[in-house]
This record gives sequence, C-alpha cells and structure tokens, in this order.
Amino acid sequence: MFREYKTNAVVCQGNLSRGEDLLKGLTAVLNKKNITCGCITGIGAVTQARIAYFNHAQKRYEELFLQQGMEILSLTGNISQKDGVIFPHIHVVLSGSDFKAIGGHLLDETLVYAFEYEILQFEGTPFVRKFDDDTGLFLWKE
Repeated sequence: MFREYKTNAVVCQGNLSRGEDLLKGLTAVLNKKNITCGCITGIGAVTQARIAYFNHAQKRYEELFLQQGMEILSLTGNISQKDGVIFPHIHVVLSGSDFKAIGGHLLDETLVYAFEYEILQFEGTPFVRKFDDDTGLFLWKE
C-alpha cells in the first residue's frame, strides 16, 4: 500500500505539564487539534515509564514498568485512526542514570517530568488500523 501525502508546516509544537500522562496528553492534543493523520516526535524526561515489546511468537505485548527518572532520547510515532478514533502509535527510547538505552511501545502511566513535541499533519485521507490475523497486530489496512 502506497499513498503520497503533502505535509503542512509544523501544525503544533508544545510541551506537556509535569506529572501529566505522556500518551494521554499527546492524544488530547491530537483530539483538540483534530489531527487524524501525521507524525509526532519529542524529547524530554519522565519520572516513570510503562513500555511494551510485542512478542512475535506469542502474538502479545510484554510490558515493562520503570519506576525511575529517565531521559527521553527519542520519541517518534505516527497518527492514524483505529475503531473510529484518533490513534497515536508511538515508540520511545529512554535512558537512565546508567546511560543504557531501553525502548518500546509507549503506554499510559508514563509520567512527564519535562516534554517538548512537534506534530506534522498530513493532508489526505488518514490510514485506518485493522486487525491483521497473520501478525496479531492492528496494522494500516485502509
């Protein structure tokens, strides 16, 4: 599946408040601005993080809860629709005081210490996520 999109200039840049849930905060921004198709990046720090890895063999997510302050080395994701609502699919790379990186799918319960983001909106019909039996994932299908 290939679609060509035009991008607008940065639609919004901003930061989230200390203590705010990172995933829920970003989702709220997307809903407020009605951004249904695009990409998102960000940097900052968290006081705790919940991330996940998708186990291919078992076709399920394994979660890790990190109860420590960590730097967000990179946060990147795409924006589409799933079940009729705006859905940000975000991956994050974190580092703690040992300077080792760890990453995965961003989950709720990841709390902001400081966070700055950029969101680019694409013009055109948004991708729609549907369940894929072969992988066990919700992938772009439309």
